[in-house]
Order: sequence, then structure tokens, then C-alpha cells
Amino acid sequence: MKEKAKVLYSMVSWGSVQLDGMGQMQPAGPLYNIDCSEGSVCKLHLPHCEINSDKNLTELAVAHFSDGNVEIIQPLKVTETHVIIDIKNLSLFGLIMKIFLEDKPIKAQVLLFYKEIPGRTKKRKLHMHLLPKNVPVIEVTCTEIFELDSAPNYHPTFEVILPDEAEELTLGLLDEHDEEVWASRQVFLTGYKREEANSPQMVKTAADFVDKHRDILIQKVSSVMEIADGLLSKEMINDELYSTIRAAATSQEKMRILYTNCLTFRAVKEEYYTILKKKNPHLVDELENGSNNA
Repeated sequence: MKEKAKVLYSMVSWGSVQLDGMGQMQPAGPLYNIDCSEGSVCKLHLPHCEINSDKNLTELAVAHFSDGNVEIIQPLKVTETHVIIDIKNLSLFGLIMKIFLEDKPIKAQVLLFYKEIPGRTKKRKLHMHLLPKNVPVIEVTCTEIFELDSAPNYHPTFEVILPDEAEELTLGLLDEHDEEVWASRQVFLTGYKREEANSPQMVKTAADFVDKHRDILIQKVSSVMEIADGLLSKEMINDELYSTIRAAATSQEKMRILYTNCLTFRAVKEEYYTILKKKNPHLVDELENGSNNA
């Protein structure tokens, strides 16, 4: 941003008008409709799904659609997660790349969402949502899963209607050639009480602990890298943040970086609490029992 302004944006589906003008290029991500006061935005960081392939990253560009015309913008920089471009005018922007004859696999995470359907008969659904591997799960806060209204769909979802008495099911994923792309596995639906999982007591205890004792934890916790290792293994922090934490001179500075950059998400707070409970059980017990006078 060059100055303070209000930015409005939404994801829209690629239409035939945009697709017909692509030539040897194809969409490589959603189409974004962006609106802001003239001249306020100078750069855009558009998320991409291309992973672990330098060749693929260099093939990325951005199509800018305005007043019936298309402009192909070459990136200033391509990171592992975003394509960065300079812009002057706003409207529709979409990532594009050269058409590949061979299939290009994209690594993804599989998220499962359980939903009960209200009514006289108890019906249940399971939504399978595919998320690019380079999107941290902690950034997923949506509770409703929906599909784009036309292809191409870059965040596909699948809906499974569960049998009335089912306590488990075998779930896998095949491509259009019936080749397995996600190995079949058992999903257990027993031992789960939705009311308990969503209760304020279950959800907020760990997060409240992390927030309430922030100052003491910054001063007292010395095993910060062990905590960072645990968060990295869960993909709750990325390699760049991990390196920043490691480079900090003191444990207090490392903890402040953690709090500033990732301990704002509830899921990370809960995982942090779990690791802390294992690594520093005496400190956690003291704080929970109110016996620490620091």
C-alpha cells in the first residue's frame, strides 16, 4: 500500500471470455476481483500452489483483465507461496502458466469437516476439502465448505453422505483415471461429541492460559527451540519463521517472536500449550495452581 485505504476483493470463476484469450497459457490459480481507491495499492502478493519445482515457479505470470483487454504481467519475485507484482490499475487478476502436456501433480492437504444435518431424521455429512500444501492449516478458519460455481476449481471439495449408524468408514481419493492420489484409510466417527468439542471450556482453556501468562512464559521458558521444533513438525510455523527464532540471541527474544508471529491463532496456542506441558510440566502446574509469584 502507498497510503491508507479500503481494499475490497473476492475470488471469482474464470469465464470463457478470460479463458479464450489465454493462448498457450492456462489458469494456475483463482481469479481475483480487486477494488481500491486509485493509486493506493502498488504491489500484489498472489498465492500460488506450485511446490518444489523451480521450473514451474519460473513459468508463472499474472493476467490482468480490464475493459475487455488482457495484460500479461511478469513477476517481480516468486516465493514458495506467492507471486509478487507491481500494479497501477485494479480489476481482475489471475495467475497463469504455460500449458504442460504432462500431468503436473500438486501436493495438497486433506481436511475433513463433519456436519450434522438438522431434521427429523439424523443425517450426517463429511466434507473432504483439498488445500494446497503451502497454506498453513492454522489460517483455515472457515466453518462452511463451498464450491466455485464453475470449473476450474482450485480448492475442490467432495461431500460424503454418511450411513445412519456408521461409526467408521474407509476414505480415499482417485483421479479421473482411477489412479489412487490419496491412500485409502479408516476414518473413525466414534468417541466424538460435538457439543463437548465446541464448548467454551474445551476450546479456550489452553488459549486462555497462553494469553494470561504471556509475560511469565516469555521470562521463564528456556526450551524455546524444542517448542519451535514441535510447531514446525505440525506445519504451524514455516522455515523462515523457524530460522528467525533460532537466530534470536536470547530465549526471551525467541519467545517474543513466537508470540508476535504465530501465538495469535487458537490452534497454535493449543499446540504450544501441549508441548509446554510436556517440556515444562512444573512451570505449567505452578501457573495453573496460582503458586508462581513471578
